[in-house]
Amino acid sequence: MIDDAPARDVAVTSEQGVSLRGVTKRFASHVAVNDVDLDVHRGEFFTMLGPSGSGKTTLLRLIAGFEVPDGGTIALNGQDVTGRPPYQRNVNTVFQDYALFPHFSVEDNVGYGLRVSKVPRAERAARIDTVLAMVRMSEFAQRKPAQLSGGQRQRVALARAIVNEPEVLLLDEPLGALDLKLRQEMQVELKRIQRQVGITFIYVTHDQEEALTMSDRLAVFRDGRIEQVGHPTEVYEQPATEFVASFVGTSNVVETKNGRAVLRPEKIELSSGALPKGRLGTKGRIVDVAYLGMITRFTVELRDGGTMTAVRQNRSAGARAAGDDLPTDSEVTLSWDLTDAFPLAGPSDTENQSGPLTKEQHD
Repeated sequence: MIDDAPARDVAVTSEQGVSLRGVTKRFASHVAVNDVDLDVHRGEFFTMLGPSGSGKTTLLRLIAGFEVPDGGTIALNGQDVTGRPPYQRNVNTVFQDYALFPHFSVEDNVGYGLRVSKVPRAERAARIDTVLAMVRMSEFAQRKPAQLSGGQRQRVALARAIVNEPEVLLLDEPLGALDLKLRQEMQVELKRIQRQVGITFIYVTHDQEEALTMSDRLAVFRDGRIEQVGHPTEVYEQPATEFVASFVGTSNVVETKNGRAVLRPEKIELSSGALPKGRLGTKGRIVDVAYLGMITRFTVELRDGGTMTAVRQNRSAGARAAGDDLPTDSEVTLSWDLTDAFPLAGPSDTENQSGPLTKEQHD
């Protein structure tokens, strides 16, 4: 049962908008969130990234107050809200299905929370006008949800959440129902709006591109735990574990004399000649060539076992034929700089994707 006791002060820094300590949530014998510690700074766009079942949505619901933790504490702006119900937390949530009232107009949907809170009519109207302008929906104020596109409904749901001026806005895969082009457009819009209002955004997704594109920082989840927290560049270029390396983008995990390392496909150069001087490398045979628009992807079967993936950017007008100089079954040399292979700490937790390196790499 939720405890309505007054909130207790929690020792956090002034920058911490959300602070979790030892948060755990179980459903029967399944541990959905396992002893999670996390700090989200005020005013940042923070993303929780992970596969289905990794615990990210459950953690979002714990922050919102829709679930009660079995252990640990949740603090918002320095106050312990672990036992508070959702209506006693200054937090709003945007869900994937948006949950708009179909019989309300856009402005009535946006202003519903203000009306329930008994905000005076004049102030309510002014705040609705401001937020509709912010999400570029002013001209649709009198329309019903059924008269809007998916992207427009998403904007209305966002406006309805922002108009209440929450300390934290939680977004549970709100772009999941949109097509690729619209989703990419809305990624830019969400980031613009977040910067404009300055509210802390906590965003849940399993889409790596969304996480890398939109986030100030992100946390990668696996089996109820956080594998890594960091800036998108840090998580991509310097993955802490093999799971992070494999989940955030495509990676090759290779063996070196100092242990295992991750090598991204775009760092690898392919050629039909000898190994370039001063570079590391190995040899193999191309078993697949895939044209993917901006890039062409090559899958190479190594002589020493395993496979590696490399990509080339399609820069020229003849991009359609970008792989013509290295077709399937070509014998190739794969090479890279020493600094391009980032070492992985700790024991292996995934299969070696590339097999052993040649002697050239160990020397």
